[in-house]
Amino acid sequence: MRHIPFPTVLGFVFASGTALAQAPYPPSKTVTKLTWDSNPVRISDGSGDNWPVVEGEDGVLYTTYGDGQGFGKRNPKLSLGFAKMTGEFPNYTGADIPSNIDAVMGGGPTGIKSSGLLLVDGVMYLFVRNINIAGDFTNSRLAWSKDYMKNWTWAGWHFSDTFGCPEFVQFGRNYQGARDDYVYIVSQDNDNPYHYSPHIVMARVPKGSVPDLTKWEYFAGTDRAGKPAWSPDLYRRKPVFTDRKGVQRIAITYNPALKRYFLATSHKVDANAQNVTHTGALGVFDAPEPWGPWTTVYYDDYWSGKDRTYHHKFPTRFMSADGKTMWLLYSGLGAGNYAFCIKKAALEWHSLQAVDQTRR
Repeated sequence: MRHIPFPTVLGFVFASGTALAQAPYPPSKTVTKLTWDSNPVRISDGSGDNWPVVEGEDGVLYTTYGDGQGFGKRNPKLSLGFAKMTGEFPNYTGADIPSNIDAVMGGGPTGIKSSGLLLVDGVMYLFVRNINIAGDFTNSRLAWSKDYMKNWTWAGWHFSDTFGCPEFVQFGRNYQGARDDYVYIVSQDNDNPYHYSPHIVMARVPKGSVPDLTKWEYFAGTDRAGKPAWSPDLYRRKPVFTDRKGVQRIAITYNPALKRYFLATSHKVDANAQNVTHTGALGVFDAPEPWGPWTTVYYDDYWSGKDRTYHHKFPTRFMSADGKTMWLLYSGLGAGNYAFCIKKAALEWHSLQAVDQTRR
C-alpha cells in the first residue's frame, strides 16, 4: 500500500479572527490547542470517497467507499463498495470485499452511499443514504451483516424527512469502551446529505435490538440537571447541537484517554448562502457526553483551503494511547482528496481536575 509521506513541520494551529468568533459554542477549557500537520497522508491505492471505518477484534479495519474503484481498481466504478485494510499504520494493504449489495455507480445523489458503519458483538451495521423510494433519493436505510460485509440484510423500514445521513457514535474496537448498552446514532436534521441543516439530532437503541425500530428512542432535550430525556416519538426530537452556519455529514467519536466526545462537521462559510453542496470549512467540538454540552476546539471556514472536503471523522484506531494525538479521516474534491485521506491533529489539554480548579 503506497502512501504519500508528510513533513514533520506543524501547520495551522487554531482558527482565529472572524471564523472563530462565529463558532457556535465557547472555546473548550479542556482542549486548549489543536495543531494540524501541514500535509495529510493519502492512501493512494484506494479510489472513492466517504470512508466510514470500524476496527474488528483482529485489528483489521473495515470500510466502505462511494463512487470509486476501491482498492481493486474496479471497472465500472461502484456507488457503494466494501473493503478491508490490514497492516501497520499508515502502511495499510487494502482489499475489496465483494458483497451482495455492491451497487454500480449511480453518480452523487442518485446512487446509494454509506454514511455510517458500526461493529458491535461481531455484527456489522451499516447506514446507507440516497435510498430510492418511489423516485425520491432522500432516504436512509439500515442493513446488517454477520459475515464481515459479504452478505447484508436490509431493515424493513427507512428514514425520510430527517436522519438523512446517519452515523454511529464510535467507541473502541468491536464497540469496546461504550458508555452503556445502547448504540447511539447521530445525523444532520434533514433528509438530504448534500444540504446543510442547522441542527444535529440523535437516537439510541439497545445494542442487541438495532434492527427493531420499535426499540428506538430519540433525544428530546435535557432537564435542569443536564440529564437527557428520550422519546419513542421521532417528532418530539430536539437537537443535541446547533450551528446557524449549518452542519453536514457529521461524526462523533469517544476519546477514552481524555474522556471527551469529539464532533467533526463541515459548515457553510456564509450562513445565508443557498444551494451549497460542500465547502472547505471544518468545526471540531468536544463534550463530556455525546449530547453535550459542547465547546469549540477548532473552527475554520477554510480548513482545506479552496478544496471541498466532507465526511470528517476521528477514528478510534487512529488515536494515541494518551489521547493527545488523533488523525482526522476525510475525503473530498481537489488536490488528491478523492481517496482515503488522514491528517494528524495534536492536542494540548487540561485535565478535568485542572479545569475544575480554574473555575473555583
